Amino acid sequence: MEEYFSALIKEIRIKGREMGGSVDHIYVGGGTPSLAYPYFAALRTEIDRVFEVSPCAEISMECNPESVTTDFIDAAKAFGVNRVSLGVQSLSDRLLRSIGRAHDRRCALEALDALTKSFPSVNVDVMVGLPDQKKDDLEDTIDLLLAYPLDHLSCYSLILEEGTPLCAAAKRGEFHPDEDLAVDLYDFARQKLSENGFKRYEISNFCKGDAACGYNLSVWQYGLGAASFLRHGVDEFALRLRNSDDLSLYLATSGRRGGMREEISAQEGECEFIMLGLRLEEGLNRAVFRDIFGYDFMEKYRERVKKLEKMLLITPDHVSIAPEYFYISNSIIGEMIY
Repeated sequence: MEEYFSALIKEIRIKGREMGGSVDHIYVGGGTPSLAYPYFAALRTEIDRVFEVSPCAEISMECNPESVTTDFIDAAKAFGVNRVSLGVQSLSDRLLRSIGRAHDRRCALEALDALTKSFPSVNVDVMVGLPDQKKDDLEDTIDLLLAYPLDHLSCYSLILEEGTPLCAAAKRGEFHPDEDLAVDLYDFARQKLSENGFKRYEISNFCKGDAACGYNLSVWQYGLGAASFLRHGVDEFALRLRNSDDLSLYLATSGRRGGMREEISAQEGECEFIMLGLRLEEGLNRAVFRDIFGYDFMEKYRERVKKLEKMLLITPDHVSIAPEYFYISNSIIGEMIY
């Protein structure tokens, strides 16, 4: 861990010389950065040294229930964290055991109690489509969560990743994902959250008031993400950079070699902009599209929009997916851009 943070700080120093400028969002995640709290102070010191962090910057940090300790909370507050995201997934001990989580219901609730008392904005991740998950399981989880002063909740569907125990169990026939049930559970969660003041602003994300995650919005609206995205112009549109995922190489080069460097053409950028914009509840912003690509969205995509018109909402300002079709957005986006 010490080697990793040493390399990370060197990379920040290098990127600061290359890019500099102001910072509106700091996002520390994924994984479980809460385990690395002894290194928070050095990390923030280097960020402040090479970048100008806005006084109003959103500073988010991910954590899992079993790693929420007094030491972590104190270090996160000293770092300046004003938004935390807690990976609860479910408050059913049966389901938590089935997906191999390290926490149980009691641990998650104790973590929630501590975090909501310590930070102004708290998000919780919940999953649908878990093995043998029932509506009652999800309702119990959401009801318990709504008892806390949360202002953001993310509701994700289970994705079977290669190399995980759940994926192996599915291949052995021990677990059969039920996509129809997952859709029903998602719709139930959406309705329940809506009734309790949470507005959906992206397929999997719900918030109260203005508590939408600014970092995520910057990615979905074509800002910077975990991979650097550097805009050029219309002809030479953009450059995407990503560090190597080989830890040994990263430690040896501080992110300077072995990663991905990809030139993004205007056409590729256009498809990405559409894909990301249609994930948002408000949809693709036609004025921003025109500013970036030089023509109105409908000039090129009118025929595809006509083919999909029953599933879309078209206004002079936005093109969006109708709420009742949001859950099949991947298929709709695919029809639009391929």
